Amino acid sequence: MHTSIIFPGKQAIGQVLIAEGKLQQNQLERALAHQSTVPNRIGEILISLGFVSEEDMVSALSEQLAIPIYTPDPDDEYLPVNFTKMFHREHPMALIKRRDEKNILLLSDPLDGDIISAANVLIGEPFTVQVTLESKIKKIVDENYGLVLDEVEEAGLVVDEADVDKLKDMASEAPVIKYVNNLIDTAVNRRASDIHMEPFEDGLLIRFRVDGILQDYEIPPASMQPAIISRTKLLAALDIAERRLPQDGKISLRISGKEIDLRVSTMPTVHGEGVVIRILEKGNIILDMSHLGMRANIEKRFQEMVSLPDGIILVTGPTGSGKTTTLYCALNHINSGNNKIITIEDPVEYQLQGINQIQVRPEINLTFAKGLRSIVRQDPDVIMIGEIRDLETAEIAVQSSLTGHMVLSTLHTNDAISAVIRMIDIGVEGFLLVSSLRGIMAQRLVRRICPHCKEKRGRVSDFIGKIDAEDFEMYEGKGCQKCSGSGYTGRVGLYEFLTMDNAINRGISKGLDLIELRNIAEKQGFETMFVDGLLKVSEGLTTLSEVMRVSRGVEVGTV
Repeated sequence: MHTSIIFPGKQAIGQVLIAEGKLQQNQLERALAHQSTVPNRIGEILISLGFVSEEDMVSALSEQLAIPIYTPDPDDEYLPVNFTKMFHREHPMALIKRRDEKNILLLSDPLDGDIISAANVLIGEPFTVQVTLESKIKKIVDENYGLVLDEVEEAGLVVDEADVDKLKDMASEAPVIKYVNNLIDTAVNRRASDIHMEPFEDGLLIRFRVDGILQDYEIPPASMQPAIISRTKLLAALDIAERRLPQDGKISLRISGKEIDLRVSTMPTVHGEGVVIRILEKGNIILDMSHLGMRANIEKRFQEMVSLPDGIILVTGPTGSGKTTTLYCALNHINSGNNKIITIEDPVEYQLQGINQIQVRPEINLTFAKGLRSIVRQDPDVIMIGEIRDLETAEIAVQSSLTGHMVLSTLHTNDAISAVIRMIDIGVEGFLLVSSLRGIMAQRLVRRICPHCKEKRGRVSDFIGKIDAEDFEMYEGKGCQKCSGSGYTGRVGLYEFLTMDNAINRGISKGLDLIELRNIAEKQGFETMFVDGLLKVSEGLTTLSEVMRVSRGVEVGTV
């Protein structure tokens, strides 16, 4: 089970120490200047320079992050975790279980993202975090974990230098290099968005995601599995010796004259490391709304809304539904050359001409919220936020829109109406939402029928009975060489666009629920993605089964 650690504290640690009278402003400035020359956290630097004590730092961290300081209990049970001695030296931690059956992770540096990630992987149960002195943690480790850590080292959970050299040699052999190169080349030629390498008991299953659907590719010989994974990690500049923790990297290469970016993500499993490679073809994105498949009336309203001088426009849908592409098209539409556009994204998928783009970097505390505070001081006209994930980001987005900026962002909800409820659930006040929100686009991607094997399938009434619309002929692809037998080639979007009119805004102000807001919208002529899907079926663009596949739950509108 994954534990999500969210620290509500907002004040910088240096300011907390100054407020507590433990640090002088000139000392903080000296420490910050020193930080530019070393990779250490500011807390470590303050202690090493002798400006504050460990005790002062623990107290300030507790205040800053609103987490308790550890108070020992005689009945505390110290639990072993499969970290090595080296990991414990670099990331001091201890795990205890209290009488109330709660797991508590003791840290001297709760902002250490590596240790939180490692704990989520190896503990396997929910836990809370408490802060204490590093010296206390080391004493607990020495007294309670010593033999266990020796056993972990001896069990071979860490790859030694000889194994690393062997893996590098295997990954550099011609057959492995050729296999990985051919694998990537095949995936690109098949228009795959992702390559999945999944280790199972009987081998490494390789699959491609094409048009949103995973397709089996092959299972290479078991003897090649370590070399294939290691070769991929080497290309992405990842640590091939680290098999216990997830890692992320990237590869830039040229295939058949095309510039390709690959985002590589590894994940430890019981049968070895799994790898997913996201394929981003630099020249393959078309930033023209007319290519998205929006109906003319939706496209016209969306273009009008994003061209407004201020307000918030949200694009919502699940992962992989094309939200980023829609936002990029919107930015391209309004990028006139006489306005300033800044984005903050995680990750920056494509670099856009004439637009300032920021990559979120949690490891150095460059979050959406922190980046946004900097952006608003850069005199932007338009701000794009990759995703609104929390109240702090939402509040900055709202305030920015109310002070003369157009703000574009995404949410993860099933439909447009649900985005209103999600923003309120995050903590945005209804009156602020009414004042700032201009429109919401919800979308899905469905596969297009292959034009080379397209044939009539029957009438829609033959499959869903009587409908409140004109009956029409349906089509499907029977499968051919051009579409690799799938019957589909490419994708097209299904859309619904909610304009925040007076009726909807009054409903929000009254605190109406999801169903009541939906009823108001439909009375105003709002049409759902399902309706858009049926229209695309009637036009022979996609199949009824595709529309049903992606629109499950949309009519109900669960958030």
